Amino acid sequence: MGRGGWLTLLGFVLLALNLRAAIAAVPPLLPDLQVDLGLDRSAAGLLTALPVLCFGLLSPFAALLGRRVGIEWALLAAMLGIVLGSLTRTLPHPGWLLVGTALVGAGITVGNVLVPSAVKQHFPGRPGLATGLSTASMTTGATVAAAVSAPLAYAMGWGWRGSLLAIGAFAGVAALGWLPQVRRRHTAPAVEPQRSGAGILRSPVTWQVAVFMGTQSMLYYAILTWLPSILRDQGVAPTRAGAALAVFNLLGIGTALVVPTLAVRRPDQRGLALVVCAGWAVGVLGLLALPTMYLLWTVVAGLAQGAALSLTLTLLVVRARTPASARQLSGAVQSIGYLLSATGPVLFGALRDATTGWDLPLAAMAVVTVLMA
Repeated sequence: MGRGGWLTLLGFVLLALNLRAAIAAVPPLLPDLQVDLGLDRSAAGLLTALPVLCFGLLSPFAALLGRRVGIEWALLAAMLGIVLGSLTRTLPHPGWLLVGTALVGAGITVGNVLVPSAVKQHFPGRPGLATGLSTASMTTGATVAAAVSAPLAYAMGWGWRGSLLAIGAFAGVAALGWLPQVRRRHTAPAVEPQRSGAGILRSPVTWQVAVFMGTQSMLYYAILTWLPSILRDQGVAPTRAGAALAVFNLLGIGTALVVPTLAVRRPDQRGLALVVCAGWAVGVLGLLALPTMYLLWTVVAGLAQGAALSLTLTLLVVRARTPASARQLSGAVQSIGYLLSATGPVLFGALRDATTGWDLPLAAMAVVTVLMA
């Protein structure tokens, strides 16, 4: 790999670091956001669910944007959108929090959809390496954001607004790092054969990958949103609860690096997927049955979530024949999958509001692992 290839790979890493960070920064601050803004749990869950809803609603348009203006320009715009959204959601009126969150979600959506296509474009011979590094970087960004958002807000005295702004501003660094790629604008040639949207939706592979993606994302965003609250309701200190969430994200880095390489070496990924589902089931059922051992269950679930996400993204690459079909499959799968997963944070928050504890929400998550399998 030449110097240009390494610079491109660095650009992917910087992009991916920002594709979960602005979302993962919110959950450790949720109890204070609820008090400050007068939100119940289902409304607070919307702060995590709204970006995921954007993933579902805007994924087809993100694919179209990549075709119209080029993948490189679209990814630059995605990073600038995250910066703008992070600034907007710190404005005084509570409504701006939702507007800014939607802008952050829109920027991340473009990155979600176009990174697999860009990997197919720039690294056709090494998709496992590029996908693994991108997914690991995504998980790293979420880990760091979850770990530092509470200390920035409380120990540094910046408050939740200052904390969210500081984390979102790193997308500006990614935009600068991606600028050299903008000169290498890639758009699909007019003669490039493409399947129709109806053709993509008629494919069983599209729906299999979409449901797998939707259920793994539903679990991820539910735990991402509510793990600190689950632990704080058990008497765990806020900083320790935030650290547990950081561990949950951190441990996904290793499996995110390993799983794509394992997946591309075999023609059938079902056995690997079932192992991932089993890991999720153990983590969720452990939190339900023995919550005092939360660190162990956080470790298991963390390993499973990194593996599940990287396996999904790998499937988007290996099941597509060309960058154009990767873009189409990615847009369709992420639209369907994220519309399904957006219900997770709100649904499980509503179940908690309707009951006296977290048993019912965690049992519902266990059912989702069965659907995922």
